[in-house]
Amino acid sequence: MKKLNALAQKGQINENAGIRDSHSAIINADIEKVWDILVDMENWPKWNPEVKKVTLFGELAEGAKFQWVQGRTHGNSEIQHVKKPTSLAWTSKAKLVKRIYVWTLESDENQTIATISASFQGTFVVLVENHQKVYNELLNWLELLKQEAEEK
Repeated sequence: MKKLNALAQKGQINENAGIRDSHSAIINADIEKVWDILVDMENWPKWNPEVKKVTLFGELAEGAKFQWVQGRTHGNSEIQHVKKPTSLAWTSKAKLVKRIYVWTLESDENQTIATISASFQGTFVVLVENHQKVYNELLNWLELLKQEAEEK
């Protein structure tokens, strides 16, 4: 995990991972509003039905650990990078798969360009995950974040 943590600390995914993807969306909301929704991890289940539970141990900060359940996957994660209001990255281990998630937000007047990138790796990554599933997961996260930010 040391190499993955180092990448995530720079706001990067592992470009050599077995599965990796990135997607962006324009959200019709101010960057601060989008940021506040994104970093309120324990409330993810309220707007993302795939996320069943999130427990953040301590404050949102680099080095903070959290556990979350998405679908049938239970992840143990550590925040590696926080730069308000533009980027958040964490590493995660679940089902023999090591992951990096990186969110970046860019302000464009009253809109926000949100990007989520992820890399999944491990000896059995192709048995546990597949590219289409990751592709759909990331698009779903973006769409749900967009809906939540634009409705509030």
